[in-house]
Amino acid sequence: MRFLGLLLSVFFGGILAAALLVWFAAGEIYDYSDSFDLNRDGKEIEVVVVLAGGKGRIPLAVELWKKIRAARTGRTEPVLFLSGLGRNTGVDALAGQGVPDEDVKLFTRENLVFENVSENTFENAQLFSSFARQKGWRHVLLVTASYHMRRAEFILKRALDPEVRLRTETLDAGHFGRNEWRKDEVSIRVTVLEYFKWLYYRYSY
Repeated sequence: MRFLGLLLSVFFGGILAAALLVWFAAGEIYDYSDSFDLNRDGKEIEVVVVLAGGKGRIPLAVELWKKIRAARTGRTEPVLFLSGLGRNTGVDALAGQGVPDEDVKLFTRENLVFENVSENTFENAQLFSSFARQKGWRHVLLVTASYHMRRAEFILKRALDPEVRLRTETLDAGHFGRNEWRKDEVSIRVTVLEYFKWLYYRYSY
């Protein structure tokens, strides 16, 4: 019995130690800085890719696309590339995500792409990189949520050709930040899950 008690103490002690490690380490996913600067990059960005799935990502991407479009006066329009919205998705999805009607009308078959096959970040990156090679895109802006950006940027950089310049712009989503994620149950759950995903890709991809 004494030996069993010792084993249980070691087991639960290990669980507690692991939980404390994750509690202090998971915020690592927020240790990055966005790289997009409109004044520097606006004229060069050819495509804004947004990894859909979270509230607010598409409206932010549309606002950035409009600013880049204005900066690229005299050049071809930038493309808005929506990845992972699901099958049977069309332009009405923009309005469904809160994009104003006057902005929806700015998009055509030439400047809006719906990639509705991928089901996760890895597939998002693989399919987008295929499009990028076909179109010859060399200047890309990635838009996603703060808890997702570090992993998404890492995976997308690995998928894209080395000469592609990838910039990032993050959606500030509530308590999802380096010093805020422990403030509510949802952000804790999302951050910890994303941390394990980040570790998996960081050490296996």
